[in-house]
Amino acid sequence: MKSAGLNTLGMHSGGGPAHDVFENLKSYGSREFQAEVAAAGLELEYELHASKNLLPECYFDTHPEYFMQTLRPKKRRKNHTWCVTNPEAQKIVADSAAEIIRRLPSSTHHYFLWGCDGGMQLCHCHDCAAYTASEQALIASNLIARSARTVDAKAKVCYLAYYETLSAPRLVMPESNVICEFAPYFRSHEYAICDSRSSLNRRHIKCLFDLLEIFGAERMHILEYWLDASLFGTPGDLHKNLFDRKIAEEDIRFYTSLGIRNITTFGVRMDGAYLEKHGDRDFLDYAEILSRYE
Repeated sequence: MKSAGLNTLGMHSGGGPAHDVFENLKSYGSREFQAEVAAAGLELEYELHASKNLLPECYFDTHPEYFMQTLRPKKRRKNHTWCVTNPEAQKIVADSAAEIIRRLPSSTHHYFLWGCDGGMQLCHCHDCAAYTASEQALIASNLIARSARTVDAKAKVCYLAYYETLSAPRLVMPESNVICEFAPYFRSHEYAICDSRSSLNRRHIKCLFDLLEIFGAERMHILEYWLDASLFGTPGDLHKNLFDRKIAEEDIRFYTSLGIRNITTFGVRMDGAYLEKHGDRDFLDYAEILSRYE
């Protein structure tokens, strides 16, 4: 990565309910691995859907009110996002976030701790009902941001604009150390993100502009999917991702024209076996494009 001109490695442990980030990261969460990445001259970040670690399931039997309420009255769901307005749940999440940050320090001081991956993560209890999914997610990010600074004085915590939280929050504003990561998973990959011929991309760009009004370009990250073999393949295969150099370059040109400097891509399943089968041309092309728009 360093020789290709890239500077940051982000580790992602997966998503979904009943997901323990430490079990899934295994040695990639160790001090030895962190030192290895530093020795290679790279920054290291962890991007984590961490509901199970932030609010352990063991609380559900005695305190179901800590967990999100579904659309069905009084029905709570464990293994999903917590009730963001419950004071006791907030304390547990804040303490748990601090422990995760101690164990998985970020060399950039950027921390990415979120609820479950996917939809239906909105709490519908009386206290949460007034807030959109985006606002509930930002309440959680603000809480974690305050806790993070008890461990790392330079900590910045990420609000994830993705899936149900793509639209900008209105009733809640970010703490000064909350940044935004724009992850347009459900965009059209047939067109550049700024290509108005795609209705999906028009919606994503509107959301991005709305988010920029709140966070500004200096607090905006882009998480794209140009090299993500998991998006275009199926579990367990080595299906080649559909990297389109022209679209990726137009995307990057557009993002940087807005003043956004932090741009990354998922590369799930682009491992040694993948590179042995398909080579590293796409990876090198991506790195070369980024270097030209620094």
